[in-house]
Amino acid sequence: MRRRKVLGVLATAAVAFLSGCQTTSKPPRSGQSDMHIHYVEIVCRDVAAECTALERLHRLSFGPPIADLGQARVAEARDGSLVGVRAPLAEHEQPTLRTYVEVTDITRAVAEAEAAGAVIAYPPTRQGTTGTWAIYVLGDVQLGLWQR
Repeated sequence: MRRRKVLGVLATAAVAFLSGCQTTSKPPRSGQSDMHIHYVEIVCRDVAAECTALERLHRLSFGPPIADLGQARVAEARDGSLVGVRAPLAEHEQPTLRTYVEVTDITRAVAEAEAAGAVIAYPPTRQGTTGTWAIYVLGDVQLGLWQR
């Protein structure tokens, strides 16, 4: 139960960050990345409860399950990034919060992740009409890459 609460808090914090971060002035662009978060994937055992909480807390509006995204229910945040909530796809898959960063060349990005010491958990995979994604693991953190 405690782990579930911690995962819920982490998921809510990530969505709050995505949908509510605004500054009064923009920092200088020198030396800064153009990184854009394309998709936040929340894998949990109670999809309905997680969607309800995110709808109430962050005014997101989740659609019906999307087969190409593992039956995830997806909402669009104010900045255009997507938030998907789905159940584990296999018995061994644990609840997690995974962020997918948008890239223009996923093959190059995967090679750069490997060069930085990451293990590629899923190589670039075309997912229906949603784009191509990959997942890498560095240490104990999973991150995703997404090319439209």
